[in-house]
Amino acid sequence: MEKESIKNEVQLFKSGNSWSFRVTSKDRKELNATKDTMFEKIVDPDKKEIIFKRMDAVDPDLEDFMHDFYNEHDELMRRLEES
Repeated sequence: MEKESIKNEVQLFKSGNSWSFRVTSKDRKELNATKDTMFEKIVDPDKKEIIFKRMDAVDPDLEDFMHDFYNEHDELMRRLEES
């Protein structure tokens, strides 16, 4: 069974030096988003569709592991970046 998409018309508006779309409180709750939630913006090649995907936070344990790994293998990582 496919998930039902929320479809509403929204209008682009000027906000300072940027342009914005509004997200309703209901949509924000459905997305489980806060002011700190990050989204990935995807513009389709035909320039007719913009998709915003909520980015899940990185697991702190994974982040710690990667930090330690890069520190432990600093020289190797530098050589890989240069190649």
